[in-house]
Amino acid sequence: MFKIDFKKYDSGLIIVICICTIFGSFMVFSSSNIMAELRWASPYKFFLKQLLWIAIGFILMFITSFLISYNFYKKYSKWIYLFSLILIIIVLFAGTSRSGAKRWLTTGYFSLQPSELAKIATILITANFISKKKIIKKLKASIVSVFAILLMVFPIAMEPDLGTPILIAGVCSAMLFCAEIKMKFVFTGCTVMLIFIIEEIIRKPYRRVRFKDYIASFINIDMSSYQVRQSINALGSGGFFGKGLGKSEIKLMYLPEAHTDFIFPIIGEELGFIGTSIVLVFFMYLFFKGVKMSKHMPDIFSQYLCLGITFLIVFQAIINISAATGVFPAKGLPLPFISFGGTSLIMIMAAAGILINLSQYEVKQKKQNY
Repeated sequence: MFKIDFKKYDSGLIIVICICTIFGSFMVFSSSNIMAELRWASPYKFFLKQLLWIAIGFILMFITSFLISYNFYKKYSKWIYLFSLILIIIVLFAGTSRSGAKRWLTTGYFSLQPSELAKIATILITANFISKKKIIKKLKASIVSVFAILLMVFPIAMEPDLGTPILIAGVCSAMLFCAEIKMKFVFTGCTVMLIFIIEEIIRKPYRRVRFKDYIASFINIDMSSYQVRQSINALGSGGFFGKGLGKSEIKLMYLPEAHTDFIFPIIGEELGFIGTSIVLVFFMYLFFKGVKMSKHMPDIFSQYLCLGITFLIVFQAIINISAATGVFPAKGLPLPFISFGGTSLIMIMAAAGILINLSQYEVKQKKQNY
């Protein structure tokens, strides 16, 4: 009879991830109920969808936590990468457009955003390259690893989507830096990426306007974009304790997409400094936990897989929160575990399951030390 020994895994990590996800569902309802009732005559529209995606996410997280060993990803990383790249290319030709962006593959009621899978796939292939420790510093291996990252991010940027390529490039560059790859190749890849980003900003009028507003906001905060101004007002009005759960005023159609990319200001307005601090502490916990866990992995691949997943979750949170507070330009990346989202939520929960699975090696070493 199949039996799972849950004591093998880090219970604290499991608990905080589950709590954060459940907390996110309440914040999605709080931030979307009025808008949903006005537009669709049902205050529970987004909340019920979020619950469905959370249920699917928990199933995937259970599978990646307890049923799949990291050796599976090591063995099939190239195939997962290739499959993800093919989906990204298909999106460019046969994807569904929403708000001027072609990022989804749709079949009936089912919709998939391949760029979310691409995040994990690129981390897997990068960890695979790094695991070849004897050749990673050689010219060929260095060029191939950087090329694999760029090959994935360029078609995603053409959707158009700059936030995800920046995130993927940042996470994988951090992994390569930690692996002590020859930095001239990482620098070359980052330079190519930077030139491409500048070209994309110049080419798209709305990006030029957004970037100009972002630069102007350093001189005068009133020059920042409408969403950022409303976001900062919401965070400031929450004070230390907040106005109370469900009592946000900025969500009354003042802040577009309050339940997705800008859910952090709603937390600040309703739960105040305390609420936002708890969210920040959660991601800080994940960061230090993931880095600490990576030191106890059984091999190089699992070590950098652990680091990569940790960087993915934390970097995405940093970008989202920074965009909501005006530190970074708006990027369209959801807050992990908390924002409303389909594929994004499901895949981040699946990635968290990989971290939970890897936690067994830290737990095992602690038991051996005792």
